[in-house]
Amino acid sequence: DLEVSMRTTSTLRAALLATLAAATFSTHADTFRNGESFYGTPTVATTYARQVTLGSRATMNVDYDSVVTFTNEGRSFTWQFNGLDHRPVDITKIAPAGFPTKPLIIYVAPDPFNRG
Repeated sequence: DLEVSMRTTSTLRAALLATLAAATFSTHADTFRNGESFYGTPTVATTYARQVTLGSRATMNVDYDSVVTFTNEGRSFTWQFNGLDHRPVDITKIAPAGFPTKPLIIYVAPDPFNRG
């Protein structure tokens, strides 16, 4: 009885640790250890920011380090693509919580200063 109880406890403990590890990985899968996004940073809208209305296209290309203001249903947010370069970014990965998104994949050009 004691041996079965100890084995059950060990199994439950291992399952709990695996679940916690998976949850931690999924919530931080798109961020560096310092908490910054792989895809860049939210920023303030500027006069030189490119304006994009969601729903007007399904894909778009941006230069590395460019600033884009996304608008949908009267709301907007601005993003600077200065994270990891040369990778597609789904709008849902960078939009603030509660922002009404429509399908959009953003292709970020390589950083011209990155020789790798």
